[in-house]
Amino acid sequence: MQNGMSTQCSGTFYDSGGPSGNYSSGENFIYTICPENAGDILQLNFSQFSTQGGADILTIYDGDDTTAPVLGNFSGGGAASNPGLVEATIANATGCLTLEFISDAGGNTTGWVAEISCFEPCQTITAVLDSTNPTVNGAGQVEADLNEVITFNGSGVFSNSGAGATYTWDFGDGNSLTGQTVNYAYTTTGIFDVTLTITDTNPNGCQSTNNINLQVIAGASSPGNPSVDAGNDVAIDCTTGCVDLNASYLDIGLTDTYNVSQIAFVPPFPFSGLTNSVNTNIDDRWAGVEDLPFDFCFFTNTETQFQVGSNGVIRFDVDPTDITNGFALGAGDNLPNNTNPTLGEANIFSPVHDINPATSTTNEIRWEIIGTAPNRVLAVSYFEVPLYSCTSLEATHMAVLYETTNVIDIYVRDKPTCTTFNGGRAAIGIQNNAGTTAFVPPGRNVSDSPWTTNDEAWRFTPAGPSVVDFAWLDDTGAIIATTPSLNVCPTTTTTYTARVTYNNCNGDVIVVTDDVVVSVPVSVDLGPDQNLCIGDPDVVLDATVSSTTATYQWALDNVDITGETNPTLTVSSPDSGTYSVSITDAGCIVEDDVIINFSEGDASFSLTPSCDGALATITGDMGGTFAFSPAPTDGAVIDVSTGEITNGVSGTTYSVEYTTGGSCSVSNIETVTITQADDATFSMISTCDGGTVDAIATSGGVFAFNPAPTDAATIDTTTGEVLNGTPGASYNVEYTTTGTCSSTFIFNLVVTPQDDSTFTMQPTCDGATVDTVATPGGTYVLNPDPADGSVIDATTGTITGGLSGASYT
Repeated sequence: MQNGMSTQCSGTFYDSGGPSGNYSSGENFIYTICPENAGDILQLNFSQFSTQGGADILTIYDGDDTTAPVLGNFSGGGAASNPGLVEATIANATGCLTLEFISDAGGNTTGWVAEISCFEPCQTITAVLDSTNPTVNGAGQVEADLNEVITFNGSGVFSNSGAGATYTWDFGDGNSLTGQTVNYAYTTTGIFDVTLTITDTNPNGCQSTNNINLQVIAGASSPGNPSVDAGNDVAIDCTTGCVDLNASYLDIGLTDTYNVSQIAFVPPFPFSGLTNSVNTNIDDRWAGVEDLPFDFCFFTNTETQFQVGSNGVIRFDVDPTDITNGFALGAGDNLPNNTNPTLGEANIFSPVHDINPATSTTNEIRWEIIGTAPNRVLAVSYFEVPLYSCTSLEATHMAVLYETTNVIDIYVRDKPTCTTFNGGRAAIGIQNNAGTTAFVPPGRNVSDSPWTTNDEAWRFTPAGPSVVDFAWLDDTGAIIATTPSLNVCPTTTTTYTARVTYNNCNGDVIVVTDDVVVSVPVSVDLGPDQNLCIGDPDVVLDATVSSTTATYQWALDNVDITGETNPTLTVSSPDSGTYSVSITDAGCIVEDDVIINFSEGDASFSLTPSCDGALATITGDMGGTFAFSPAPTDGAVIDVSTGEITNGVSGTTYSVEYTTGGSCSVSNIETVTITQADDATFSMISTCDGGTVDAIATSGGVFAFNPAPTDAATIDTTTGEVLNGTPGASYNVEYTTTGTCSSTFIFNLVVTPQDDSTFTMQPTCDGATVDTVATPGGTYVLNPDPADGSVIDATTGTITGGLSGASYT
């Protein structure tokens, strides 16, 4: 040993003298040894140790220096002084050991030899019972029929990691299975303690040690009292948002018939020590008449009194004068029976057989009313009563009669057989007062004798028309279902109530309820997206949920923010982005996100012109207002919310200002010129019967009369030519362009009027001369040609060479 440190998990640690020499006098060394892997624990196993007692001392510290806690001071020789196995504690996060050795100036000796090793410490493992199907009742028990498959679901809480852990279920009957979820069916009746042991991958075989406190009652029915079990509190399925509820309850009917079923031998009360003792030390005797504090419905009768017989029987058809309880049973005396008094005078056989309380001072025949209304029972017990003629054989059995449900349970702990008397005959069952109807378990009638049994139980359940009403209630008390199975999809944690109403034969109505809480995993809402100004105050995002087991992880733009695992997150300017939170609780994960945008404000927009205005498109921050800047005087209008311009003047330019809202409001001005309308002007040249277009500003349009004339005039819609017009008539010709911004122009066309060709003439000796003419410049001709040598001047109209007295046209 010398001053220093090492990281190792193997090898040998010696004093300064090494494997064969002594350490030196006057030493003062400190040496630290640490494990190679983080989380491991260092061990030193001293096989030899010898120093000068009280003078040379080895001190071992639980850590990586001498400020750590001291594990021990060691000095001297022999087994009592040897440190033995020394290891760092779980509380020591370093896993290291520090050794300090001080020797005086005197003698020295052989020192020590210690083997170095490391191990991974056991983490804390807690086994958890998540659920079972059938569900666990309020007493921590699962009740199942024989061969009914039970599903067990478990998990573990690990202080480190549960990866690779093994889950082992021990069912208490000698069988076990491995897995987080297992299915198992019991083949034998009884009460079994179920354990779940979780073993991790640590080479040391670290295991859970806690008890999940689970029992299975296999082959058992629930107690015969009015009862309902709504099941364990559950959480909705994270995928579907729903969960199935399954209630169980004791269903009974009228007492005109019964079902007989074998149940687990789980007596609800001790066989000995009931309050009221009867027939002690007296054989074959009916006890006195006793009053029942509740009405018991039995084979449609309402029974209020009973008597206990010493031979394992009870009767309701009481007779205080009849004190002898029959014992004789013949080979053919089966139930039902009204001829053999041993059977005919009794109603409940728990079993009936000849037992003799007179031969023992320790046996008991007792009864007691147990419980409170409406869940009282009459329990009648026969405890270690010797059999007649075979006094070394003792019988122990009990009958339990339940108020309200009228169920009868019989528990037989010991039923031996004395074949030397009565042929060992016995019977279990129930019978009406008349002895005409009975219900007997298989193999348990008189003719089945001799029979022997131990730890056997039977239930007789009224099985006539049902007297039970079932309903599921929501948290407002409203009925939402009348069947035991129900699928619910609550949006918040909700309590549901299973309610069973028992209608007894005496008119009593008994209501029992049980609640189940359906938990809804936490929900989170970070609120709407936020547009903020650079420099605005911090934003605090709050994802706090009510659960104390929830864990949080914040992210920015889908990347986890290291260390941000609290319910709140502070966002500061100018850190814009998409902030999200992931919350894990009860096996479910819920998430939400919000966009936080810090900006200077953006008032950008564009204007698209139209024929009479423009449309605005906002490319910056929404929610602002529009206005003209400056306002026009031509009748144009702007929508302050959308920026749309209407009633604008073609070709006119308008200036529009957009101002954003919010605390960082900004403005922007854009201009737009209204699209120019088409020029539809044109001109025409009139003709004698119409006109033609001689000039047009925008071609490609359509011509039409406006209004349409009533004469025969026509117009070519493409060229605008007018034909068949009336000379001198006026026509309106309309031309409409076909462009984006169409326009119309009307030209008034006046058809050229006809010339006035009237004139007068003065005759002469050989012809005539024109003295007046309306329209000069025309041409004159004789029509018809007279062919007499006369001639007319075509320009002046003068006729010469005519015949005297002749007429010319």
